[in-house]
Amino acid sequence: MKRLVVSDLRLSPYDPPEKLTALLYREGVRCTPDDYSIIRKSLDARDKSAIRYIYSVAFKPDFRSFGRLGRKCSFAEIRSYQEPEYGLREAAGRHVVIGAGPAGLFAGLMLARCGYRPLIIERGRQVEQRALDVDKFWQSGRPDPDSNVCFGEGGAGTFSDGKLTTGVRDEAGREAFILQTFADMGADPSVTYWHKPHIGTDVLRRVVRNLREEIIRLGGEFAFETKLTDIKSGASGPELTLRSPEGEKNIDACSVILAIGHSARDTYEMLLNRGAAMQPKDFAVGVRIEHPQDMIQQSQYGCVDYEHFPVADYRLSARCGDGRGIYSFCMCPGGQVVDSSTEEGGICINGMSRSLRDGRNANSAMIVTVRTSDFGDESPLSGVVWQRALEQKAFRMGGGAIPLQLYGDFCRGAVSDAFGDVESDICGRWSFGRVDGIFGGELSADIAEGIRIFGRRIGGFDRADAVLTGVEGRTSSPLRILRGDDYESNIKGLFPCGEGAGYAGGITSAAMDGMRVAEEIIRRYRPC
Repeated sequence: MKRLVVSDLRLSPYDPPEKLTALLYREGVRCTPDDYSIIRKSLDARDKSAIRYIYSVAFKPDFRSFGRLGRKCSFAEIRSYQEPEYGLREAAGRHVVIGAGPAGLFAGLMLARCGYRPLIIERGRQVEQRALDVDKFWQSGRPDPDSNVCFGEGGAGTFSDGKLTTGVRDEAGREAFILQTFADMGADPSVTYWHKPHIGTDVLRRVVRNLREEIIRLGGEFAFETKLTDIKSGASGPELTLRSPEGEKNIDACSVILAIGHSARDTYEMLLNRGAAMQPKDFAVGVRIEHPQDMIQQSQYGCVDYEHFPVADYRLSARCGDGRGIYSFCMCPGGQVVDSSTEEGGICINGMSRSLRDGRNANSAMIVTVRTSDFGDESPLSGVVWQRALEQKAFRMGGGAIPLQLYGDFCRGAVSDAFGDVESDICGRWSFGRVDGIFGGELSADIAEGIRIFGRRIGGFDRADAVLTGVEGRTSSPLRILRGDDYESNIKGLFPCGEGAGYAGGITSAAMDGMRVAEEIIRRYRPC
């Protein structure tokens, strides 16, 4: 059914939201606030003297407006997500999901909603215990290999800014379903319409817990601290070997959704040994850079009263002189740099923000494109080997802690000995060290050049006392687990999905991919 939509409604940040109704009256729509809902809200700060929020609203399906409608009014089809029709085959085993990150959780949610009673296997712990494990690691510097920033309920995105933006083309309504689900599970309702939605690590932990409880309520089952150690092809589907504190057990599965995340290196090795088709792929590596958040506010908004505006972010990209791309990634306004290492003897980092984004610094990854020609394609695991070597070098450069270097010293190849006006906001053990020495000449030169370029776009971005930490290397999976048009791999009954399988890049795109794979299973089999 088509609904009345009114777009390009502009309000000053100082205007009360009720003024929307007055703007609608000017467009000829006689209504009350109960007649419509906001479907899009963005901020236009291109003109610093006239910063405006821009709204689009949609009216209820039964709303009828009489009179002459204005130029901003139109009738548009707003599609809602529709679950697929059920298949007819009887399942010969359990429907199993490996991994409780966004891909696994939304695959599990879809199966549970449709009556398939999925078993969700997660090598890490529940999010409540996982948060305690991570805090302990940041104090001690000794990672738990199965419960850390990358492994555990919620996946790596749990300790991030919780961005929900995606560039994935979506005509089936999956994105809207995911955003509404996050809101239903405790996220701020604005995630359903804000053009740059985010949740924040503090709220995301609560959302993940509520999502687990909803899946259980719908008939799903979780097995935490349980690791997939082997998979074999059986007569009716995959045969799984699982290891938990209680010991080892085998499960006959009808379908297995593989949502293992981008850091499950041991699982990659096991799958390769079992004949799963894989290939290396391009990814990106680099550093985290920190600036005062006030500097970013000034650049984006000018001299204004910042409390009436969102905490400012940025998105930057450029091409270096040697043709290699550099870009900002996972920008965290008012955030912290976090140690996200999973292996002894290696250092990798990420960034996270709380829901209020109220930290003193802005941080973002500055990453450069890495092609398979940089690390070789002799094995599907070549990128993993190269990635691990970088992390081990970062460990050495920081003397067993996160290496930290001011940008000016990065360019000169010198060890920093003190902060300037920018003091790092970091979770984890750190020390001053040669961040530039992690990468070698070419990649370090590209990072330095890219930051200089960005300094022409954001004043002070290339300031000498900007803080760099390394290494940011797990931006995406360094390989792809191949699958067909029906999402099934060459191992019958195994369905790779999400970021770890090389088909997504962020919370929302991973959740969407998990939904697609779950839909394929629903189309094949009867509910349990």
